Amino acid sequence: MGANRKESRQINFRVNEEEYERIKKMADSLGMSVSAFCKSKAKGSRIKSPKIDRQGAIEIASELRRIGVNVNQIAKNLNSGLSTSEGQINALQEELGEIWRLLNSAVQK
Repeated sequence: MGANRKESRQINFRVNEEEYERIKKMADSLGMSVSAFCKSKAKGSRIKSPKIDRQGAIEIASELRRIGVNVNQIAKNLNSGLSTSEGQINALQEELGEIWRLLNSAVQK
């Protein structure tokens, strides 16, 4: 056993393929490894599912990327001594509003 390990004991158990897939699916939905999920459950932890599902997180990340691109364009213009159009700022505000809408709808599910 490695001297750098915090825990000194190891527990192993076997499951069939169907059980493993079910455990893996639950762990994946929580963003955890199978071993971390099993350890948490064995300790009696109540594990809550995230309020935002994977698809919702992907949509939000996409919106954030678009906002980042717009912010970078505005910063580049300002740093170059160029002006920023009102349209660019309005588009950024609309995208921020869309992010808030997505977050609010995901949290209320």
